[in-house]
Amino acid sequence: MKSVSLKKLFLLHSWVGIVTAILLFIVCFTGALAVLSRPELKIWANPELHQLNSVPSEKVTELINHYHTLVPKEFAENIHVYLPTGHNTHLLTILFESHDGDENYDEEAAYAYQFDPRNFELVNEYYGAAGYFYEHRKTDAPSFIGHFHADLHLGRPIGLILTGFLGLTLLVSTITGLFIHRQLIKELFTFRRKKELNVVVNDAHKIMGIWGSLFHGAIGFTGAFLGLATIILLPAAAFVSFGGDQDKLVAKFTAMPEPIITNDYQATDINTILIDAQARYPKAKIIDLTIMAHNDANAQVYLRLIGGDAVASQLLHYHGNGEFSKSMSSFGDIPGPAIKVLELLFPLHFGNFAGIFVKLIWALLGLSTALLPLSGMMMWLAKRSRGSNPTLSELAYQRWNRAIIGSCGGLVLATAILFPAQVLLNNLVPVQMHNAYFGPLFFYSWLAWCLLAVLPINYHRYLQVTMTLTGLACIAVLPLNLALSASHAFSANNLLMTVVDISFLFIGGLFIYVSQRLVAKQLNGVTAKATQEVTI
Repeated sequence: MKSVSLKKLFLLHSWVGIVTAILLFIVCFTGALAVLSRPELKIWANPELHQLNSVPSEKVTELINHYHTLVPKEFAENIHVYLPTGHNTHLLTILFESHDGDENYDEEAAYAYQFDPRNFELVNEYYGAAGYFYEHRKTDAPSFIGHFHADLHLGRPIGLILTGFLGLTLLVSTITGLFIHRQLIKELFTFRRKKELNVVVNDAHKIMGIWGSLFHGAIGFTGAFLGLATIILLPAAAFVSFGGDQDKLVAKFTAMPEPIITNDYQATDINTILIDAQARYPKAKIIDLTIMAHNDANAQVYLRLIGGDAVASQLLHYHGNGEFSKSMSSFGDIPGPAIKVLELLFPLHFGNFAGIFVKLIWALLGLSTALLPLSGMMMWLAKRSRGSNPTLSELAYQRWNRAIIGSCGGLVLATAILFPAQVLLNNLVPVQMHNAYFGPLFFYSWLAWCLLAVLPINYHRYLQVTMTLTGLACIAVLPLNLALSASHAFSANNLLMTVVDISFLFIGGLFIYVSQRLVAKQLNGVTAKATQEVTI
């Protein structure tokens, strides 16, 4: 009975992995990069943020008060300010929003003003639909990858549902994998790196799966929740508790309820509020603030903070006169352990709760999560193409390997190309045109590399070229920065640029080194096999 159950678990583990292997690799690989996309890589990608420490609260207050007088009255009651921290936008953005629109727009409309944080020069002015503004903000390579990880650029609901279900399949694969590997202690420490490639892949798959099982399970669960919450769980909760009315559910849990406007003038003391928040949480960063009923006696101000001693993001509530009210979670001031768990899901998924060291660990573990389904698929293919009665012909085995290299290796290559492209765009292309480049460059290069898999080329050579080109793309970042930019690895006043540029150089060299080692190992295997056949 026990052997039958293990066999069923093994079949479930195998087929879940085979069906979703490539998609899981795509989501997990981009997720590993998304861990570092905000704020580290986003700061690197935007010259406006290179020398920026903080934005003076007096200047923020001055700009809000000035432009508040320029917009129509219906836009002056809800103000959103996005500070240039690298977590959202690279520009200081002040957005005046009307939830009911105006004579030109039936739905939410906005006036937005964006300033260069280095000199506070107005660089962009917008009037129109609020949704359009948010969807068409300037992107960059890290943000593009982060958004791709979230919904594969398929949008809602399809993209979120797909990534949510992939999280579930990762969770299922992790649990079944632990049950079918009964010799856990032995396999924890078995890695025969000098054996042939199939043995190395087999050992690596087991080591990554067992050692990282807790991480893989947590990422699978949190990814499933974040992907499916707004698409499936939110409507389900509204159906159960509010008769299907999602607006009532959102209103119940909103952390920023609309205040009652008194029309009695009282200046909103934004400067005092910003200074007080930074004094209360000196290690945290204020990433945005929302001002409701500005300059009204009943004005309310909400500040969103990230980092510091808190694991999850915090929401600080102030009255307009500068009086501190309370600190709460993004879900609001709702008691109970369930809310505490919910607010931990996002930082647990992206590792942004304890500094850069934890984020680096999360990125490395994320890469191992991406390699798990890939190595599992390679094991499955190798098993069916070997032995006295193989079920997979040599020609089919070659095609499968080319398909994996084209789809997964092509994704890695397309991602690597974005970073030297970012340097070129920053220095050679007007900033307002950047958004037009990332999508075509990423998807067309990925598609071109996938189409190469159709050609009858040796898959070992295909893999070597893929890794070599990826390495060269990474290595190109530093020389391009040196040649075109004043801010690079050898700028004494920018440690982040130094670390990122040199990291790209190291990663590129590692790709080329590994590609040469893999080819050498394969050639040694072929030579040994030929020698054995001659001897026989």
